[in-house]
Parts: sequence; C-alpha cells; structure tokens
Amino acid sequence: MKYLKLLWDLFRLKRNTKKSSIQIRRLQEKKLRKLLWYAWNHSDYYRRAFEAAGIRSETARTAPLSAFPVIDKGKLLQNFDDLITVSDVTQEEIRRFDAREETSRKPYKDRYHVIHSSGSTGKPAYFLYDEKAWNTMLLGIIRGALWDLSMPEILKLLVHGPRIVYIAATDGRYGGAMAVGDGIDGVGGRQLYLDINLPLTEWVSRLRAFKPNIVIGYPSAMKILAELMKQGQVDTKLVRAVSCGEPLGTSLRAFLEEQFRTPIVNIYGASESLALGVEAAPEEGMILFDDLNVIEVENGKMYLT
Repeated sequence: MKYLKLLWDLFRLKRNTKKSSIQIRRLQEKKLRKLLWYAWNHSDYYRRAFEAAGIRSETARTAPLSAFPVIDKGKLLQNFDDLITVSDVTQEEIRRFDAREETSRKPYKDRYHVIHSSGSTGKPAYFLYDEKAWNTMLLGIIRGALWDLSMPEILKLLVHGPRIVYIAATDGRYGGAMAVGDGIDGVGGRQLYLDINLPLTEWVSRLRAFKPNIVIGYPSAMKILAELMKQGQVDTKLVRAVSCGEPLGTSLRAFLEEQFRTPIVNIYGASESLALGVEAAPEEGMILFDDLNVIEVENGKMYLT
C-alpha cells in the first residue's frame, strides 16, 4: 500500500468508530448484500447451497442472514474448488504452491494472498485474499494495533521510524505473519522477524542489534522477551506492544506491561478474517470490528460473515 493512501484510508476507517449503531448496521447491510449477491453469481457451491436453503435470486438481497446456510472449515476443504468465486485457482494448485515455494509474502499468481489455518482440525484450510480484501484486512489490523491513538499521535509515532519486531511462528503462511510484514511495509517501518524456535542466544544478539521500539507477537513469545529484559540480557525501550495469535491472560498481561512499561493492545483475528476485534483496556473487554464483519453468537457458537 502507498504510504499516503494508507494514512488516508486509515483516517477514514477510524471514523467508523464514531458512527452510531444504526449507521454501522446500515454499513453492514450494504456490504453484506453486495457480498451475498456476488457469491450467488460467482460461486457454484454457494448458489446450490442458497437454493437448497430456499433462497432464490430475487430474495438473496432481502432474506435475513439467518436464512443462509452455514459454512465451516470442513465444508470449505471438501468443496473448495466449487466454493471460491474465481476460476483460475484450485485447492490442489495452492497446496503444491505452498509445498514448493519458500514461505514468503509474494502473492500467488501475483494477485492472491494465500494464508492457511493452523491445521488444528486435522488439515490446514487455505484462504485467499485479493489485493483489495488484503488491504482492507491490513487497515483493520493497523487500526487495531494503534487503537487508542489519534491520527496526530499516529503520525508522530510513524515519523520517527518505527522499528518493529514480530515474534511468533514464521515457518508457515499464517495470517498474522503474512499480514504483519505487509502492514509494517505500509507504515514505512523497519522489521525483524524472530521465530519462536530460534535459540535464545540468537534472540538476544538480534534484539541487541535491532533495538526495537514496537513488539508484536504471541503472548507466550512476548513473555520470553519480557523475561530477557527483566534479566538484563536485552535492553530496549518499547513504546507499543501488540499481542495476537493466542489468548492473553490477566496475570500475563500485567507482567508484560510491567516489563515493557507500555500498555498491551490485544488483537483478535482468524484466518477467515484477520481483523475481528481489539482489546486495549481489559475493563472494556473486546471491541469487535462490526464495520468489517458480521459477528453473531448463538448457542455457544460464533458465526462470522
């Protein structure tokens, strides 16, 4: 993303936080109907599934969301080739691409950003984002990471050249790793990737040389950095700490904030949508990004559109 365009788009996205619940629902409805109509016209699987649920082309724009069928990762894996809305990609092609290509942020076919789930259900599921969708996710993540800052404060932070270390699993096409790298490029920051499997001596030498002022990563990985700082092995002044990828407990948050001397911003995301919500103040809980997603909870299950 171009730097100035990113700042302008970020400013516009931040304005959504000032909208009323009625305005957000209107925004959701507009985006939702456009999405459902596109799926109807460009996905064989969705059209069949919609029709099986009693939805026709004339009602796709008006039927309540609850009338549409639910898609889980199992159905995605089983019906991927018929489900996606483009014709130049197959699941087997993506698996071969992932297997033969060294993990990088280069888009597949120069147009699709490929990420995969952790495989906790038995087999990784692949998710494709085109450039427009990818940039929307990046903006959502950047807004979350800088949630409690005004635009003047954001500009002040960026003008000094952020040095950002990302500590997590970097050996796969995980959404966090792929998006963080592109997001850092977008804000003009310098970046250092630290894989959680590297020896601690390597961590120490790289951190001492890089001297990050922003850390992003798994809470468990950030804990290791905090312990290194407590022991005096690493000395760096952090102005921002962003947790992602794992649950963040109360006691761990307190320990990290004590060692980092800065509040922890906790970002919530998934392979299906990298920007779901943010927790900047524990007493306020998780704030969901309703301008980017429709998130529903029913009978203990979460449904994401």
